Amino acid sequence: MVRRPLFTAALCAVLAALVYIVAVRVPLAREADVRILEGFMGLWTVPGASLAGAFVSLFNPLPFALLTAGLFACAVAIGRPRAGAAAFVAMLGAGLTTQLLKPALAVQRDFPIWHYMGPEAYPSGHTTAVMSFALALAIVAPPRLRPLAAAAGALLAVGTVYSILIGGGHYPSDIIGGFLVATAWACLAVIPLRPEARPSLRKLAGGPAIAGAMLAAIGAVAVTWRPSGAVDYAAQNTTFVAGAVAIAAAALVLTGSVPAPTRARPRRRPR
Repeated sequence: MVRRPLFTAALCAVLAALVYIVAVRVPLAREADVRILEGFMGLWTVPGASLAGAFVSLFNPLPFALLTAGLFACAVAIGRPRAGAAAFVAMLGAGLTTQLLKPALAVQRDFPIWHYMGPEAYPSGHTTAVMSFALALAIVAPPRLRPLAAAAGALLAVGTVYSILIGGGHYPSDIIGGFLVATAWACLAVIPLRPEARPSLRKLAGGPAIAGAMLAAIGAVAVTWRPSGAVDYAAQNTTFVAGAVAIAAAALVLTGSVPAPTRARPRRRPR
């Protein structure tokens, strides 16, 4: 079973590299990056959007360090120290990797005329933090609570990255890059765990499904609240709509992608 998490981690690394190359080298992708970003930033006048900055700040370095320590402490308190250690390693490794990659991959890209975007952007550090925390919740949670933990993590990830984009903090491609870095580290971190301690891929799939249903409901309520405005905005920003759906789908899929055996291996009885 070690091969599955290794394969998933390797696939995430390859995809992260491909996303960067496409976002930097392909003109059509660069333009789409800006159009999606502009669509999100156009939502700044929506009620509640002013809270986006405060939401994102939960994953600044100091608050994130406290979240990491708190999650590890909770894991120890519920008798899952090995899972807590794996979650700690995943969060720490993903964060350090992102901070090393940002200056190494720095390149000036196109940006909205009214909003400057610096070269050190890929992958997004805040996205890496929230996604690694979301995956850590599923790693640490007891088996019966993993679907709920995965659902909560997925919703938290989508809400945070949408807030980042509304505030113009990163390109959409940076968001996907952060997702992939965090997922790769989570897959590597669960390898040393005993089979019964690893989060089950089959059980985790229920979490993203729950989160997806909730996101769809929220979207339906938002459209119903101001139907004409929502339809007009979507019609004028079709690239943004496609990008927003793709980002949410990526968060849902990756939140439930940390592989593991579906059941514990039977223990050998002493002779």
